[in-house]
Amino acid sequence: MPRTESYDVIVVGGGVIGCATARELSTDHDVLVLEAGSAGGDTSPKASGLITTIPDFPDYPDACAHAMNFFHSYDGTGQFSLTQRPGIQLVSAEEESWGREHAAKMAGYGFDVTYLTAAEITDRYPDAFVLDEFVGGVEFVDCGWVDPYTYTMTLKADAEDNGARYETDMYVEAIETEDDTVTGVRVDGETIEAEHVVCATGWRTRGLLSDLVEVPVRPFRWQTVNLDVTREFGEAFPMAWDSHSGMYWRPEHNGDLHIGGGTYFVDTPEDRRSTITESFRKAVAETVVERVKDVEDARIKSEDCCPSGDAATPDDVPIIDAPPEAPDGLVVAITGPVGGIMCSPFVSTAVRSLITGESTPFPVEPYRLDRFEARSADFECAHVTDRTVPTE
Repeated sequence: MPRTESYDVIVVGGGVIGCATARELSTDHDVLVLEAGSAGGDTSPKASGLITTIPDFPDYPDACAHAMNFFHSYDGTGQFSLTQRPGIQLVSAEEESWGREHAAKMAGYGFDVTYLTAAEITDRYPDAFVLDEFVGGVEFVDCGWVDPYTYTMTLKADAEDNGARYETDMYVEAIETEDDTVTGVRVDGETIEAEHVVCATGWRTRGLLSDLVEVPVRPFRWQTVNLDVTREFGEAFPMAWDSHSGMYWRPEHNGDLHIGGGTYFVDTPEDRRSTITESFRKAVAETVVERVKDVEDARIKSEDCCPSGDAATPDDVPIIDAPPEAPDGLVVAITGPVGGIMCSPFVSTAVRSLITGESTPFPVEPYRLDRFEARSADFECAHVTDRTVPTE
């Protein structure tokens, strides 16, 4: 039985992508956001909040520029703030040629990106790194981080100020269609009508849309720790990462050192693990002293992972599409393993264009679903380092 109200757009999923999409559309559409859990979703509040869009999406410079312009302009909205800090990708000897070429390529796009030798890194950041394993690094100036929960809630507040409605503890059972056109969603046996439905449900999208379109996505987990150290990190201390450890690190405002990585696929998402694995704990202990200066006394102060799992795509790139083979009015918005926070500005803009037909300041074709010939959920991707759930 249908509820009496109807909407222009129903957004399924109230995490950062759902909130960003609602904010983008609610200025001139009646929008309802349905979240199965609590406000902000399960995954977004667990994120590290990295804003490394330029290094993580080097093949999509226009989308990167759009995202970074948004974060700079949104800084100071409500309680939201962007902590700006350079990011350094440390480069080993076998990666040096790539590092120099990559820095030149990104600088050619107009980004402030430079290759630095190990000596230049030490001169610029004298208290930051142990560089025994590295010959240099690629410095990305326009990076930083945000508090993910504050950012998501600020987007939500803006959307609500525009008239969007949010309902939590609302599990969407199915997308309703008629004559190959979306008519709404079904929740607790009731139909809520809408002309468009945006699925911002991460890895759950595959199951939700299984009768309508096949989406290649599978769950995985990031793991993070905060280390208590006696040394101080000044405001010039950069973010950094390297391909060999698969880890990234940045200072916290309270003086801790935040480290993330240890990704692995989740074959049983019902296993809502809330602690990190022993293998990641060991890797952190071995890696941090080999890369960060004066942290020999570091101890784990807190640890976290995403109990419900994040979403991975086969090529690590978002899926943003109104698939032609799907019912008219259906839009899919999945960010992939790199991170919904940093992608949210260009994902939400792309979703709006799919609904309104408006142009975007970046190409949307690279995010189409039809780039995948195979759409199985059995795939590997670069940002997930382990194939299966750790047993410990």
